[in-house]
Amino acid sequence: MMEKEVGKKEEEVAEATENPEKGTEEAASEAVSKEAETPAPEKVEAGAEEQSGANSDSEEKAVESENFEPAGCEVIIPPAEGDRHTRAQKQVEAARSLVENADSEIETCLENIRRDLEAFEQYEETALKPVVDESRRLLAEVGVEGLPPLPEATAVDLEAPDKERLEIRDLSSGKGMAFFWGLVVTLAALAGWWVYGAQKAGLPILPTKVPGLEILEKISGAISLLLGPAENAPVGAAIAIVSSLVLGGLVYWILLSMRAVKNEKVAQEIAQEAGFYCRKKEECKEKMAQVREHLKELKRTVQKYQVLLDEKNAALRRAIFIEQADSLEKLHAKSRQTVEEIRELLQQLERTLGTPMAREGMLTAESVEALRQAKRVVNDHILHLYN
Repeated sequence: MMEKEVGKKEEEVAEATENPEKGTEEAASEAVSKEAETPAPEKVEAGAEEQSGANSDSEEKAVESENFEPAGCEVIIPPAEGDRHTRAQKQVEAARSLVENADSEIETCLENIRRDLEAFEQYEETALKPVVDESRRLLAEVGVEGLPPLPEATAVDLEAPDKERLEIRDLSSGKGMAFFWGLVVTLAALAGWWVYGAQKAGLPILPTKVPGLEILEKISGAISLLLGPAENAPVGAAIAIVSSLVLGGLVYWILLSMRAVKNEKVAQEIAQEAGFYCRKKEECKEKMAQVREHLKELKRTVQKYQVLLDEKNAALRRAIFIEQADSLEKLHAKSRQTVEEIRELLQQLERTLGTPMAREGMLTAESVEALRQAKRVVNDHILHLYN
């Protein structure tokens, strides 16, 4: 009965190794965890794998809780009351809110990756490095030198959150400029009435002194002749003042209307630009999510290297002590095989950790390939344990 169970476990591990696209690591890990039901020597490895699996579950739950749901990248505002400028300004405010939310989510993604990197570096320093140092010491004891040092951490080039940040400014109502030109037109119209009245009254257009009330009455009376045969100074003054104000007000209203139409177009352009910016940031978030998941998968794989190296270190220590060997030639053939296995694990670990993980916020193909190779090597070693 025990032989059938062991044979079944070997088939599961072999299938996991030969079919990486069907979940190499999951199948191998499941086969290892099932060994918890076997005798004591095999329970040690199974316990380590179960602990790694528990860490993986907690990390996967953390990823699920921190994933961002796409909120959409369209600037949508409810129907707004008010003039065109007010509606355009509300559209700009909605675009600004969309951009700020996108920047905030990018910053959150970056912070999550930084936190994961810090945790990985701490794990490497406190757990992985002592095991690797012990492996190097034991290999040096039997004359194996020239092993590369363990890299401190994988290189991750993150995108700066303020890179190409979109700044959205409020729209100008144009009231100040419209009032200025309205005032200019009003004064110009009053000047025109002055010239007209002075000519009709036979007075000089440019007086030599400050005009008094008498001159103003003559000019106003001359203007009033437009409405009747008799001069009427108050009526003429009213004609000049009211018509000038109406003309200035018309210019003011026209300029405001032109500004409102322009603001509507500008607001639409800003909304489109904000939508494009948001979609671009959504792509950045997806890329950074891939980097983060890759980092977690890397840590799970490296933990397997740590467990295997720790076990093989113990086997090599035992061999050195029992066989009284101070060189590779004096070791038993099986012990020399352990040495080669340790060297292979160390070299592959160095290549994996020394490969840059991300450039400009994007996962590198080299890192993906290095992790795939690292999984293949460690799964081969796991399979060898059960053969």
